[in-house]
Amino acid sequence: MADMHWFRWHHGTVTDPKFGLIAKKAGTSVAEVIAIWAYLLEAASASEERGHPGTPDFESIDFALGVDEGATARVYGLMQDRALIDSDTGHLAAWEKRQPKRERDDDNGTERKRRQRERETAGVTAAVPPSHTESINVTPCHATSRQVTPRGEERRRDKKTPPYPPQAGEVGGDESQISTKAETVCKAIRAKGVDVSPSNPKLRALIDKGVGVETFAQAAEICTRAHPAKGVEYLLGIVERQLREAVDIGERPGLPQAAWDQSRAGIEAKAEALGIGRWREFNLGPDREHWPAYLRRVKEAAKREARVPEGRCAADLEMASR
Repeated sequence: MADMHWFRWHHGTVTDPKFGLIAKKAGTSVAEVIAIWAYLLEAASASEERGHPGTPDFESIDFALGVDEGATARVYGLMQDRALIDSDTGHLAAWEKRQPKRERDDDNGTERKRRQRERETAGVTAAVPPSHTESINVTPCHATSRQVTPRGEERRRDKKTPPYPPQAGEVGGDESQISTKAETVCKAIRAKGVDVSPSNPKLRALIDKGVGVETFAQAAEICTRAHPAKGVEYLLGIVERQLREAVDIGERPGLPQAAWDQSRAGIEAKAEALGIGRWREFNLGPDREHWPAYLRRVKEAAKREARVPEGRCAADLEMASR
């Protein structure tokens, strides 16, 4: 896992015509192409070899992003054709150019530092006056320097400052608490046989939202029971989906309750009431029924139920219609 926990997202990415062309050829939406690209960027940023997202698990990415099966593989191949991804190495093209380690690598850093020291020696401890136009060229790492600080104290402060922006929902000072929870969660996940890093940004974001250890452990058990066994991205996809469903079916005073077909929990509850049963999510055999087909079957049964004569159930009509 790389030391940096963030990467740059450039203006114009979402309107880049390359993504529209890829979406058209892949038979998917531009939004899905951008989501897949963002997933690859995040994986490349988190990789030990920054810029290389590793060998993608297309099935797990399809599941995590909620796209149709096979969509990620098609988009990935077209991104290689458009030279966004190196076909030989799998490295994201132009990573070093668009994700530099410093904002600017210009040649006058020594001169800027000399002027800064002169100001500090002269006792400049307040904000630099606007007339000091040379302050415009101060590098980003010095842009907030406004008063003289002993070098030892500077080094101590640097060690306490994380080299990345806080994750969603974090507040300064809570990082150590999040890290401790992440270690506990990772220990429980590994005990089920799934490898995971406590610095995984998705994992930390879910912990920050209040997801408990038991939820992660149950998802890990699902991953190890699957054939073939699934990895951490699949696990995090399960937890994210459960979190969304919890919001959908939670009590929301003053708001109308969501329709049964607006969440997986509601759909499966309706299916059980109709005698169809819950979706066999972990049936990965040749007779596997994908979610869209299952949902269509439940909706059709619900429509038939509305026309069912008294004394007959929807499951009977479904059998009769086959």
